[in-house]
Amino acid sequence: MIYEISPLLAKTAISVKPEDILLQKGAWVKFSSAWPGTHKWASGKLFVVSAEPILVPYAISRIIPEDDYCDIDLSNSDSGEKLYPENEGVLYQIAVGMKPGDYLVHFYLPSPRYIYHLGEASMFPDVASSTLRYLGAKRPEDSPADAPLWFLFAIKDMPPITLRPYVETGGDDATQAFEKCTFMLKINKCLLDEVKNPSKEQIERAFLIRWRDELLGY
Repeated sequence: MIYEISPLLAKTAISVKPEDILLQKGAWVKFSSAWPGTHKWASGKLFVVSAEPILVPYAISRIIPEDDYCDIDLSNSDSGEKLYPENEGVLYQIAVGMKPGDYLVHFYLPSPRYIYHLGEASMFPDVASSTLRYLGAKRPEDSPADAPLWFLFAIKDMPPITLRPYVETGGDDATQAFEKCTFMLKINKCLLDEVKNPSKEQIERAFLIRWRDELLGY
């Protein structure tokens, strides 16, 4: 459902191949068995990307007043951005890059389910708090528009993925009352074929996509 290449590696001299970042034809993908019955076509099953994926660029921008935020629903709901597949057997891998600006971003599956939180009950992101608004927050430099390090996964009828950009106060231009928050997305459309009797190698090497509840509560 989500994975991230650590921004700590951004300045490290490493060689990254496209297949290390984006799923390619022939890649193996496995959904954990924790995916609920509403996604029974995927739950606990292993698939191969059966055709060359199609990479679709898309941009989302919001102009937000300072010390304020908005919610961006990526799902196919009436108020959403319509970035989910409409058919079973399709996986969208969404690379999220951000253009520079005085803003930070929180991620929900959907609110109030926070992925970037800590175990103690009070340690969850809260844009109304002067301290907790920074807990788990992403900044543009963590996943730049031209080199995204943040990846989301979506299948048909999955719960909404919500991005919540918050604009900070006291930016470079003290007179500026608004900030433009821009997300540059690359949507890697992958067609999946189920592998009925996967080998041990396929099971061990398949990219695992966990259900949201497996990412919470610890």
